[in-house]
Amino acid sequence: MPMREPSTDRIYMRPLVRSDQGVFIDALRRSRESLRRWIPLEQLNEDEFDYFDRLVDMGAIGDHQGSAQRRGVFTHDDEFVGVVNLIKIDRGLEWSAEVIAWFDERLQGQGLGTHAIRAMIDYGCADVPVGLGLHTIRAHICMDNVASHTVATRLGFIPTGRTDLFDINGALIRHHEFIYRRSD
Repeated sequence: MPMREPSTDRIYMRPLVRSDQGVFIDALRRSRESLRRWIPLEQLNEDEFDYFDRLVDMGAIGDHQGSAQRRGVFTHDDEFVGVVNLIKIDRGLEWSAEVIAWFDERLQGQGLGTHAIRAMIDYGCADVPVGLGLHTIRAHICMDNVASHTVATRLGFIPTGRTDLFDINGALIRHHEFIYRRSD
């Protein structure tokens, strides 16, 4: 059975393609101020169009190398919702990855982000060849990002007690580490 893309009854995911640029940038522009605190949006001398192109390229490379699954999230009416990424996929003794997500500010509060992250977790932890066969998924969440803490807890992520500093748009921001462990 071939690998499928993550989905629920409310959303589906797929790799971003060049023709998604307009809806992606519209959502990014609407959400930029709320995202800026938690997500490194652009690199030095990079505009939002360059950022989008870099994400599309990184998605194709991650799929090819098996090192990441970067997905755009869409409603079944093809409305762009945001992105959910499994990055740093490691297939050592314990198969693991890190989840990162952001959603269009206009659609927040509707449960679409929770559905999307749940779908990606289920996909990531499903046995190969249906999913990625991961054992653990980590999330690093900014200490004051209450909404993300709530979603992570609701989905079964457990705080590890570890924190780390991440350079987010030129500022060192402390993040809590959460972990989701596949139950067998």
